[in-house]
Amino acid sequence: MSGLTPLFLAVGAAWAQQPSISATEKARALQLLTSIAWVDKAWGVYFAGRLHAEELREPLIEEFRSAGALRDAPSYSEQHAFVAALFDAAIEANLTVPVELLEPFEEKWSDPVLILLARSKDNEDGLLRLASEKSRNAEWLAANNLLFAMKSQRWYAGMLADLKVTNQFIVTDPGEGGSGGGNGGVICGDGVAAMPKGFPPITIHTLQERAARGSVLLAPGPQNIYDERTVVPTDGQVGYGSCSTNLDRAAYRIKYLADLAGMPGSQAENVFHRVTGISYHGAEDFAREVGKDLGAQENGIRKVMQLVKERGLICPAGLRLRIVPEVDDRRRDAREPLPVVMPRVMSLQ
Repeated sequence: MSGLTPLFLAVGAAWAQQPSISATEKARALQLLTSIAWVDKAWGVYFAGRLHAEELREPLIEEFRSAGALRDAPSYSEQHAFVAALFDAAIEANLTVPVELLEPFEEKWSDPVLILLARSKDNEDGLLRLASEKSRNAEWLAANNLLFAMKSQRWYAGMLADLKVTNQFIVTDPGEGGSGGGNGGVICGDGVAAMPKGFPPITIHTLQERAARGSVLLAPGPQNIYDERTVVPTDGQVGYGSCSTNLDRAAYRIKYLADLAGMPGSQAENVFHRVTGISYHGAEDFAREVGKDLGAQENGIRKVMQLVKERGLICPAGLRLRIVPEVDDRRRDAREPLPVVMPRVMSLQ
């Protein structure tokens, strides 16, 4: 038995010198990342994203630097598929990608960009760009929800500047009343997603306004936004689609203000988008009622702004709001023309 001891020791030493499976996988991922073939590089980011190894995080982030040139690649190309794999890997690895590396992708890859921006502390500039009016509804909501959650002062100032304040005066004959209405809807599109031959299974991340099986809550707010995940298998295809509501962005600005002020949304809606019924008893009485109601609306707006201020957000100096009157004349016998109602400008300071 004593003669076997050196043999056991030699075998043990040789085994100890063998690289672990984890080390082998990490080395393989790094090797694939240096390939000139897009399919190999895609496998490299795929493995790097799923190994969750600290030493693979920086190489993955660096891939975004060179991939910026691929942001406009056609959807059927290997370059486009590689960018999709790169975003999927970064999301899977829970990476925090510098905002400047994500900026080139904001227009064509806004959904995964927003998912990564949600993890960054230095994300305000990127979110403000994606909260602009040119963004599609889900992007707009996600960016605004994230800015709302962080109580961005710049976002608040911009939202107030874009705020549309109205007062609809419904004028009727004495003893009659008026009412209004609204509309909405959902638009959906369906298709098929596939990747070039030999590419790894890639998860496509799409922002949606409704939760679905497997989706992840990304940005809570007056309308939650979810990360819907669709896995495209290797050498296969999968059904793929999205839905979007007919979004009234002006109404959502009021909902943000309501939440910031800690009041019901319907109450804030009545402050900023007021509907006033006036029974017509002559021009002088009409003008007096209009002035009285516009004054009450202005006071209501100031109260909302004060409540928001108490929660940490301040109106920018010199900002003015314009209350735009809308007159709906429903009189059956309107021989006497209604007096012209001019917009009312109010300072918030």
